[in-house]
Amino acid sequence: MVELQDALLANADRLLTAALAVLDLGTVGLARSLAILAMEESGKAIALHERRVEMAYAPEGEPFVNARLENLWASHQEKLKLVHTFLAEERYWFGTEPADPERNLAYLGTIKRWALRHDRLKQRGFYVDIDGAGGVLEPTGVSDRESLIDVINHVHQIGWQLRLGEHIEAKQQAEEARGVPPRTEAEIEKMRDIFSRLPGRAADEELYDSMRQGREGRKLNNDDYRLHLPEPGSNPFENLGKPGYEAETRELRRLAEELDRLESQ
Repeated sequence: MVELQDALLANADRLLTAALAVLDLGTVGLARSLAILAMEESGKAIALHERRVEMAYAPEGEPFVNARLENLWASHQEKLKLVHTFLAEERYWFGTEPADPERNLAYLGTIKRWALRHDRLKQRGFYVDIDGAGGVLEPTGVSDRESLIDVINHVHQIGWQLRLGEHIEAKQQAEEARGVPPRTEAEIEKMRDIFSRLPGRAADEELYDSMRQGREGRKLNNDDYRLHLPEPGSNPFENLGKPGYEAETRELRRLAEELDRLESQ
Protein backbone atom coordinates (compact mmCIF):
# COMPACT_ATOMS: atom_id res chain seq x y z
CA MET A 1 0.00 0.00 0.00
CA VAL A 2 2.98 2.30 0.47
CA GLU A 3 3.83 1.89 -3.22
CA LEU A 4 0.21 2.60 -4.18
CA GLN A 5 0.11 5.78 -2.13
CA ASP A 6 3.39 6.95 -3.66
CA ALA A 7 2.02 6.22 -7.13
CA LEU A 8 -1.20 8.13 -6.44
CA LEU A 9 0.63 11.23 -5.22
CA ALA A 10 3.09 11.01 -8.10
CA ASN A 11 0.22 10.77 -10.58
CA ALA A 12 -1.57 13.68 -8.93
CA ASP A 13 1.56 15.76 -9.39
CA ARG A 14 1.92 14.53 -12.98
CA LEU A 15 -1.64 15.65 -13.73
CA LEU A 16 -0.86 18.96 -12.07
CA THR A 17 2.17 19.42 -14.31
CA ALA A 18 0.04 18.59 -17.34
CA ALA A 19 -2.57 21.11 -16.21
CA LEU A 20 0.06 23.84 -16.01
CA ALA A 21 1.36 22.93 -19.46
CA VAL A 22 -2.15 23.10 -20.91
CA LEU A 23 -2.70 26.42 -19.15
CA ASP A 24 0.38 27.78 -20.92
CA LEU A 25 -1.44 26.99 -24.17
CA GLY A 26 -4.32 29.17 -23.01
CA THR A 27 -6.86 26.39 -22.39
CA VAL A 28 -8.14 27.17 -18.90
CA GLY A 29 -11.07 24.72 -18.88
CA LEU A 30 -9.02 21.66 -19.79
CA ALA A 31 -6.25 22.70 -17.41
CA ARG A 32 -8.76 22.98 -14.57
CA SER A 33 -10.27 19.58 -15.38
CA LEU A 34 -6.84 17.94 -15.27
CA ALA A 35 -6.13 19.65 -11.95
CA ILE A 36 -9.43 18.36 -10.53
CA LEU A 37 -8.46 14.85 -11.65
CA ALA A 38 -5.24 15.40 -9.70
CA MET A 39 -7.35 16.35 -6.70
CA GLU A 40 -9.33 13.11 -7.02
CA GLU A 41 -6.09 11.11 -7.05
CA SER A 42 -5.11 13.04 -3.94
CA GLY A 43 -8.41 12.00 -2.36
CA LYS A 44 -7.52 8.35 -2.91
CA ALA A 45 -4.12 8.97 -1.30
CA ILE A 46 -5.84 10.57 1.72
CA ALA A 47 -8.09 7.51 2.05
CA LEU A 48 -5.08 5.18 2.04
CA HIS A 49 -3.32 7.32 4.63
CA GLU A 50 -6.35 7.25 6.93
CA ARG A 51 -6.68 3.50 6.52
CA ARG A 52 -3.01 3.00 7.40
CA VAL A 53 -3.58 5.00 10.59
CA GLU A 54 -6.60 2.82 11.42
CA MET A 55 -4.77 -0.45 10.78
CA ALA A 56 -2.62 0.00 13.90
CA TYR A 57 -5.78 -0.40 16.00
CA ALA A 58 -7.70 -2.84 13.80
CA PRO A 59 -7.74 -6.54 14.72
CA GLU A 60 -4.58 -8.34 13.65
CA GLY A 61 -4.95 -9.72 10.14
CA GLU A 62 -7.93 -7.56 9.15
CA PRO A 63 -7.96 -6.97 5.37
CA PHE A 64 -6.67 -3.55 4.38
CA VAL A 65 -9.33 -2.95 1.74
CA ASN A 66 -12.71 -2.36 3.35
CA ALA A 67 -16.13 -1.21 2.15
CA ARG A 68 -15.25 2.46 2.65
CA LEU A 69 -12.24 2.22 0.34
CA GLU A 70 -14.22 0.30 -2.27
CA ASN A 71 -17.03 2.88 -2.23
CA LEU A 72 -14.64 5.80 -2.42
CA TRP A 73 -12.67 4.29 -5.30
CA ALA A 74 -15.87 4.04 -7.34
CA SER A 75 -17.16 7.56 -6.66
CA HIS A 76 -15.75 10.83 -7.99
CA GLN A 77 -17.72 12.88 -5.50
CA GLU A 78 -16.70 10.75 -2.51
CA LYS A 79 -13.05 11.40 -3.35
CA LEU A 80 -13.75 15.12 -3.60
CA LYS A 81 -15.67 15.09 -0.31
CA LEU A 82 -12.68 13.52 1.42
CA VAL A 83 -10.44 16.20 -0.08
CA HIS A 84 -12.83 18.86 1.23
CA THR A 85 -12.68 17.42 4.75
CA PHE A 86 -8.89 17.21 4.65
CA LEU A 87 -8.54 20.81 3.48
CA ALA A 88 -11.08 22.11 5.98
CA GLU A 89 -9.66 20.35 9.05
CA GLU A 90 -5.97 20.82 8.19
CA ARG A 91 -4.98 18.22 10.77
CA TYR A 92 -1.36 18.43 9.69
CA TRP A 93 -1.13 22.16 9.21
CA PHE A 94 2.36 23.57 9.56
CA GLY A 95 2.54 27.30 10.14
CA THR A 96 3.12 30.05 12.67
CA GLU A 97 -0.59 30.15 13.51
CA PRO A 98 -2.85 27.16 14.27
CA ALA A 99 -5.23 25.85 11.63
CA ASP A 100 -8.63 27.54 11.46
CA PRO A 101 -11.25 25.00 10.28
CA GLU A 102 -14.11 27.50 10.60
CA ARG A 103 -12.38 29.96 8.30
CA ASN A 104 -11.53 27.15 5.89
CA LEU A 105 -15.16 26.02 5.78
CA ALA A 106 -16.32 29.57 5.19
CA TYR A 107 -13.99 29.72 2.20
CA LEU A 108 -14.61 26.24 0.81
CA GLY A 109 -18.36 26.10 1.38
CA THR A 110 -20.42 23.05 2.30
CA ILE A 111 -18.93 19.67 1.53
CA LYS A 112 -21.77 18.45 -0.72
CA ARG A 113 -21.92 21.63 -2.78
CA TRP A 114 -18.12 21.82 -3.07
CA ALA A 115 -17.79 18.23 -4.30
CA LEU A 116 -20.67 18.59 -6.77
CA ARG A 117 -19.29 21.88 -8.09
CA HIS A 118 -15.83 20.49 -8.76
CA ASP A 119 -17.21 17.36 -10.39
CA ARG A 120 -19.20 19.59 -12.75
CA LEU A 121 -16.24 21.89 -13.36
CA LYS A 122 -14.16 18.87 -14.34
CA GLN A 123 -16.75 17.77 -16.91
CA ARG A 124 -17.08 21.35 -18.17
CA GLY A 125 -13.45 21.32 -19.24
CA PHE A 126 -13.69 18.00 -21.07
CA TYR A 127 -17.02 18.03 -22.89
CA VAL A 128 -19.12 20.18 -25.20
CA ASP A 129 -22.58 20.74 -23.71
CA ILE A 130 -25.60 23.03 -24.01
CA ASP A 131 -26.86 25.54 -21.48
CA GLY A 132 -30.43 26.11 -20.32
CA ALA A 133 -31.14 28.41 -23.25
CA GLY A 134 -29.88 25.92 -25.81
CA GLY A 135 -26.55 27.65 -26.34
CA VAL A 136 -23.39 25.67 -26.98
CA LEU A 137 -20.92 25.38 -24.09
CA GLU A 138 -17.41 24.56 -25.24
CA PRO A 139 -14.43 23.79 -22.99
CA THR A 140 -12.52 26.58 -24.72
CA GLY A 141 -15.06 29.06 -23.36
CA VAL A 142 -13.90 28.62 -19.76
CA SER A 143 -11.85 31.55 -18.49
CA ASP A 144 -12.07 31.20 -14.69
CA ARG A 145 -8.38 31.15 -13.75
CA GLU A 146 -9.14 31.78 -10.07
CA SER A 147 -10.83 28.40 -9.55
CA LEU A 148 -7.94 26.71 -11.38
CA ILE A 149 -5.38 28.35 -9.09
CA ASP A 150 -7.39 27.17 -6.07
CA VAL A 151 -7.32 23.56 -7.29
CA ILE A 152 -3.58 23.69 -8.04
CA ASN A 153 -2.89 25.00 -4.54
CA HIS A 154 -5.11 22.31 -3.02
CA VAL A 155 -3.24 19.48 -4.75
CA HIS A 156 0.13 20.86 -3.64
CA GLN A 157 -1.11 21.35 -0.07
CA ILE A 158 -2.42 17.79 0.18
CA GLY A 159 0.82 16.38 -1.20
CA TRP A 160 3.11 17.87 1.41
CA GLN A 161 0.69 17.78 4.35
CA LEU A 162 0.08 14.06 3.87
CA ARG A 163 3.81 13.42 4.15
CA LEU A 164 3.96 15.54 7.27
CA GLY A 165 0.94 13.68 8.60
CA GLU A 166 2.65 10.33 8.12
CA HIS A 167 5.41 11.39 10.50
CA ILE A 168 2.99 12.93 13.01
CA GLU A 169 0.76 9.85 13.16
CA ALA A 170 3.67 7.40 13.27
CA LYS A 171 5.28 9.33 16.12
CA GLN A 172 2.04 9.45 18.12
CA GLN A 173 1.49 5.73 17.65
CA ALA A 174 5.08 4.94 18.63
CA GLU A 175 4.61 6.96 21.82
CA GLU A 176 1.40 5.06 22.57
CA ALA A 177 3.22 1.77 22.09
CA ARG A 178 6.01 2.79 24.49
CA GLY A 179 3.68 3.98 27.20
CA VAL A 180 4.64 6.38 29.98
CA PRO A 181 6.44 5.23 33.15
CA PRO A 182 5.22 6.53 36.53
CA ARG A 183 6.83 9.80 37.57
CA THR A 184 8.56 10.36 40.88
CA GLU A 185 7.28 12.85 43.44
CA ALA A 186 10.33 15.00 42.70
CA GLU A 187 9.36 15.15 39.03
CA ILE A 188 5.77 15.99 39.94
CA GLU A 189 6.91 18.78 42.26
CA LYS A 190 9.03 20.17 39.46
CA MET A 191 5.96 20.21 37.24
CA ARG A 192 3.97 21.94 39.99
CA ASP A 193 6.64 24.61 40.17
CA ILE A 194 6.49 25.16 36.41
CA PHE A 195 2.70 25.54 36.44
CA SER A 196 2.82 27.87 39.43
CA ARG A 197 4.86 30.31 37.36
CA LEU A 198 2.28 30.40 34.57
CA PRO A 199 -0.35 33.13 35.06
CA GLY A 200 -3.91 31.87 35.14
CA ARG A 201 -2.97 28.19 35.35
CA ALA A 202 -4.36 26.44 38.42
CA ALA A 203 -2.91 23.18 39.70
CA ASP A 204 -4.44 20.16 37.97
CA GLU A 205 -4.48 17.29 40.45
CA GLU A 206 -5.79 14.86 37.84
CA LEU A 207 -2.68 15.55 35.78
CA TYR A 208 -0.43 14.83 38.74
CA ASP A 209 -2.34 11.64 39.57
CA SER A 210 -1.94 10.43 36.00
CA MET A 211 1.80 11.20 36.20
CA ARG A 212 2.06 9.04 39.32
CA GLN A 213 0.27 6.16 37.62
CA GLY A 214 1.94 6.37 34.23
CA ARG A 215 0.40 4.63 31.24
CA GLU A 216 0.91 1.16 29.85
CA GLY A 217 2.02 0.83 26.28
CA ARG A 218 -0.63 -0.03 23.71
CA LYS A 219 -0.11 -2.92 21.33
CA LEU A 220 -0.15 -1.85 17.69
CA ASN A 221 -1.36 -4.34 15.10
CA ASN A 222 -0.87 -5.03 11.39
CA ASP A 223 2.78 -4.09 11.21
CA ASP A 224 2.92 -4.52 7.42
CA TYR A 225 0.27 -1.86 6.84
CA ARG A 226 0.55 0.68 9.65
CA LEU A 227 2.76 3.76 9.61
CA HIS A 228 6.35 3.61 10.85
CA LEU A 229 8.95 6.18 11.82
CA PRO A 230 12.23 6.18 9.87
CA GLU A 231 15.02 4.10 11.35
CA PRO A 232 17.30 5.99 13.77
CA GLY A 233 20.19 7.59 11.94
CA SER A 234 18.48 7.53 8.55
CA ASN A 235 18.84 10.49 6.22
CA PRO A 236 15.91 12.90 6.82
CA PHE A 237 16.11 13.99 3.18
CA GLU A 238 16.32 10.54 1.59
CA ASN A 239 12.91 10.94 -0.09
CA LEU A 240 13.74 14.30 -1.62
CA GLY A 241 12.90 14.17 -5.32
CA LYS A 242 11.41 10.67 -5.23
CA PRO A 243 8.09 9.91 -6.99
CA GLY A 244 5.21 10.71 -4.66
CA TYR A 245 7.26 13.28 -2.75
CA GLU A 246 7.12 16.07 -5.33
CA ALA A 247 5.06 18.45 -3.18
CA GLU A 248 7.19 17.84 -0.10
CA THR A 249 10.32 18.42 -2.20
CA ARG A 250 8.97 21.74 -3.48
CA GLU A 251 8.03 22.81 0.04
CA LEU A 252 11.43 21.91 1.50
CA ARG A 253 13.23 23.73 -1.30
CA ARG A 254 11.02 26.76 -0.77
CA LEU A 255 11.86 26.76 2.94
CA ALA A 256 15.56 26.38 2.16
CA GLU A 257 15.43 29.34 -0.22
CA GLU A 258 13.60 31.40 2.39
CA LEU A 259 16.22 30.58 5.02
CA ASP A 260 19.02 31.49 2.60
CA ARG A 261 17.30 34.80 1.90
CA LEU A 262 16.91 35.59 5.61
CA GLU A 263 20.53 34.69 6.34
CA SER A 264 21.76 36.92 3.53
CA GLN A 265 19.94 40.00 4.87
